[in-house]
Amino acid sequence: MDEKTYLDVNVFVYWLGGHPTFGPRALKWLSEAEEAPGQFVTSALTIYEVLVIIGGLTGRTLKDSGFVEEALNALMGVRGLQVEPLTAACYTEALELMDMYGLDYEDALHLAVAVQVKAQRIVSNDGDYDRAALRRVF
Repeated sequence: MDEKTYLDVNVFVYWLGGHPTFGPRALKWLSEAEEAPGQFVTSALTIYEVLVIIGGLTGRTLKDSGFVEEALNALMGVRGLQVEPLTAACYTEALELMDMYGLDYEDALHLAVAVQVKAQRIVSNDGDYDRAALRRVF
């Protein structure tokens, strides 16, 4: 595989949350990331959102350093995963992508990072990305 792939938030939530239907599929994608260093990308926004969502699902908070450390260790422990920062350009690009593809700002921020790293596909079960100029897989 020679193409960059962006991993959306739901991949990590399904994996860490042990989702009965989507968890195994998410694990498959993360296993692929471990086998192809540098080809799988997500953003710093993803890391934060996963912490918030998993915290909500488990009743834990971001004040619980044990929870945060455990979740971060799992996320950062995915060998081969490249975590990209949100840049000033991402914030302004996201505004254009919102209008261009009818996305909310959150999805547009993820898309802006994917575009910035020249990803050709996004792993997500969010159908909103079907309107974008990259291929959605899940």
